[in-house]
Amino acid sequence: MLLRRFYISLFIALGLFTFFLSPIATSGHASGLAYTNPITVTARTYTVHFPAYIDLKVSASDPVSTITRASIVIDFSVSGAQEEHPIPLNKPGNSISVSWREDTTGRNFIPPGTQVDYFWEFWDSAGNTLTDTQQQFSTVDTRFSWQHLTRGMLQVNWYDRTQDFGQNILDKANSSVQRISTTLGGGLLHPINLWVYATVQDFHGSLAPGSYEWVGGEALPTLHEASIVAVSTTDSTLVRDMPHELTHLIFHQLIANGIIAPTWLDEGLAVYNQDFREGEMTARLNKALASQSLLRLSNISGGFPASADQAYLAYAQSWNLITYMYRTFGQPRLAHLIKLMGDSQTDFDQDLQQALGVDELHLENQWRIHLGQPAVLTSNQITPTPQATIQVKQTQNGSTNYTTFWLLIGLGVLLVLISLIGLILLVIYSAKNNKVMKDMAQAPAAANWQQGNQTFTYQYPDPSTYMHTSMYAQSPSQPVSPYQGQEYSSIVPDKQVPQE
Repeated sequence: MLLRRFYISLFIALGLFTFFLSPIATSGHASGLAYTNPITVTARTYTVHFPAYIDLKVSASDPVSTITRASIVIDFSVSGAQEEHPIPLNKPGNSISVSWREDTTGRNFIPPGTQVDYFWEFWDSAGNTLTDTQQQFSTVDTRFSWQHLTRGMLQVNWYDRTQDFGQNILDKANSSVQRISTTLGGGLLHPINLWVYATVQDFHGSLAPGSYEWVGGEALPTLHEASIVAVSTTDSTLVRDMPHELTHLIFHQLIANGIIAPTWLDEGLAVYNQDFREGEMTARLNKALASQSLLRLSNISGGFPASADQAYLAYAQSWNLITYMYRTFGQPRLAHLIKLMGDSQTDFDQDLQQALGVDELHLENQWRIHLGQPAVLTSNQITPTPQATIQVKQTQNGSTNYTTFWLLIGLGVLLVLISLIGLILLVIYSAKNNKVMKDMAQAPAAANWQQGNQTFTYQYPDPSTYMHTSMYAQSPSQPVSPYQGQEYSSIVPDKQVPQE
C-alpha cells in the first residue's frame, strides 16, 4: 500500500515537473532554431577590374542538408538600381563555392568611386534559407597604384609621382576649398576625393565609352569626388579646372542632394571661383554684347546648348552674371541664397525673392540693362522705383535771368570739354583693341568666330571649354550610362599658366 502511494506521488511529481518545464524547453528549442541555421558563409571576396568587370566570390557550407540554390543581390549607390542574379550550381552539395562576374562595360559602366552594396542568398534541400549580411565596397580605377594624402574632409589621390607632388596638390586643393567655402558661405559637409591623373589618355580611360575627347576634368557630386589631369604642379588645370570642379562638389553639398540648381548658376559659380580664365571667354562675351545676342536665362537653366559656340557663350555670360550678382548684392546675400536653396519646399524664384529681392526675370532684366543690352521686360512689367521729384521755381527777376545766362554758357563749355575727352579716350581704346585683335590673330588657333570684319581666334580646337553636356552623353547608336546628367566637365589642359 505504501509502495503504491509512493509510485502515485512520484508519477504526479514527474507530471508537474514536465508541465512547468515544458514551456521553457519549448521556448529554448525555438530560440535555438533562430540562431542555428545550418547554412553558413565561410568566405567571401570581391575584385575590381576597372573598367571591364567586378568579380565576386563566396563559399558556404551546410553539414545537415545539400545546398541547392544560390543568388546575389547587388545595389549601386548612384543609380539606385538593384539587381538580383541567380547563380547556377554545377554540383549541389554540403560545401559550395560560387562566383558572379558583374559586367561594367558599355551601358553598364560605373565610374570609379561608386559604392557597391551586395549580399548572397542560399537555399538547402531541407527548406532552410540564409540571407548573408550585406557587404559594401567602393570601386577604384585599378589600372594605377594610387597614393593618398588627407587633410580634414579633403583627400587627394595620385600615382607615378613623388610624395612632394601629392603634398603640393593637397596644399593647393585645400586652399581652393577654403576660398570657395568663404565665397559660397559654407564649407564641406562630407569628405571628398580628388583624383589626379598624370596624362589625358589615362584620364580618358576612366570615362564611359563615347565621352567627349575635349573633357579634361569631371565632378560627380553624388559620389563626392572629382577628377582632373595634372602633368606637373604648374599646370593651368590646378588654377582653372581644379577650383571649377571643387566648386561643384561644395555647392551641391550646401544645397543638398536632390536639389536641382539652374545650370547658369551652377556653372557660373564654378567659373567665378577659378583662379584663371582664358581671355577667349571674355572675347566671346564681348562678341555677343556687340551683336546683342546674349542667351536668355530660361534657355540655360536646365542645361547648356549642344552647339560648342553657344555652350561657350553660356559659360561666359553665366560667369559675368554671377560676377554682377556678387558686386550688386554682396557675398552675404549670395550665401543666404545658396542656403535657402537647400529647402525643397521653395522654388528658385522664391529663394531669389527672399535673398535678393528679385525673381529670375527681373534679375536678368537688371543685368542686361547694366550691360547696355535690350531689356526683357516692358516698362509696365518693371516694379517702379520711387524717384525724387524736382520742382523748378519760375521767376521773372531780371538778375536771375542774367545769372542763368552765364550758367548756360559755362555748361556749354563743360560739355565741349567732356566731348573732347571722350573722343581722345575712344581713340586710345580703339588703338588698344586693334592691338589685342592683332595679337589674337597671330596666336596659334584652330577655331575662328566672325564678328563683322573681325575674327576671334580661340586656342582650343573646340571652344566648348567648360561644356556642361554630360561627359557620358552618347550618340543614338551608343549605350547610355545610368549616370548621364550627373557630371560636370572641363577641358583638356593644353597650356601652362601664362606668366604675368
